[in-house]
Amino acid sequence: MPDIGMIELILIGLIGFLVLGPERLPEFLGQIAKIVKQGRAWVNSLKKQLEYEKHTLSQPAQDATQGVGESLKEIKQDVEASLKDVTDAAMVEKKDK
Repeated sequence: MPDIGMIELILIGLIGFLVLGPERLPEFLGQIAKIVKQGRAWVNSLKKQLEYEKHTLSQPAQDATQGVGESLKEIKQDVEASLKDVTDAAMVEKKDK
C-alpha cells in the first residue's frame, strides 16, 4: 500500500472541499468509506476461501505422499529380501564348489 502522509491527506481534503463543496463532501466521504469497507470484506472472504482450498487440496496430497512412502518401504523390504536370498544362494553355491 502506498504511504500517504498527513500533508497528502490535508491536500486531498482541501481539493475535495473545493471541488465538491461542504454539502456534498461528507456524502462523498461516506461513499468512499463504504467502498473501502466492502473491499476489505471481499479481500477477507477471498483469504478465507484460499485457506480453505489450500487445506482441501493439501490433505489428499499428504495422504498420497504417505501412501507412496509406505509403498517405498515395502519395495525396499522386498529388494532387501531378494538380495539376501541371492547372497545366501551365492554362499551355498560357493560352498558346494
